Amino acid sequence: MKKIIGDFPTNVEMTTTEAKEICKLGQGDKCCAFLAADGNGFSCIRMDYPMNSTILTRLEDGTMNAKGRGGWEGCAWEGSI
Repeated sequence: MKKIIGDFPTNVEMTTTEAKEICKLGQGDKCCAFLAADGNGFSCIRMDYPMNSTILTRLEDGTMNAKGRGGWEGCAWEGSI
């Protein structure tokens, strides 16, 4: 896992294994809603504004399949809500 801290956003790049084990990829509503994928792999956009605000809105509206908010063991934001 690699945290990339910018002036405003912070992004976390991770391997497929980390996405499965930490972010619960493939576990339906238990999967973290902030897990994103692109052609280069997986990343966490929990602290990446404005992307995170879109996810938070969708979580509040109940329109996401993934319902997790991270903060659990092994998460880059462990202990955060």
